[in-house]
Amino acid sequence: MPDLAAYFHHAGWPAEELEPGVWHSTFADATGAPYHLYVLAADDWLHLAVSPLLPGVGDGQPAQLYAALLRANQELRLVRLALDADDDINLLADLPAAHASAALFAQTLELLAEYTNTLAPQLRVAAAEPNSLP
Repeated sequence: MPDLAAYFHHAGWPAEELEPGVWHSTFADATGAPYHLYVLAADDWLHLAVSPLLPGVGDGQPAQLYAALLRANQELRLVRLALDADDDINLLADLPAAHASAALFAQTLELLAEYTNTLAPQLRVAAAEPNSLP
């Protein structure tokens, strides 16, 4: 498995290992809103998650929100949006551990941060004002 402490250090992101193979970091979007990043090293993969990107959207959301999520998934590169068991929308990425490098890990962290900065405000508006979606 890759040395995630070294990968986070290379990327300039503070992180702590919560338990073996599970790492946590935080970052902020352009407005200063904080987000949690989790990395799980398991089964020859590095699983990265911004969780939650948007908390607790719930079952009562209009189909328009879910359609917007699917449209966004089609346009995203290397990452995807997902709905977890708590009805949180998460932003996920997976890297094969055998091909991971500090540079690729850093690029993936930056991509997750960029997409968070772009998508989180749009999804907050879409969840609060369903008629705002095209």
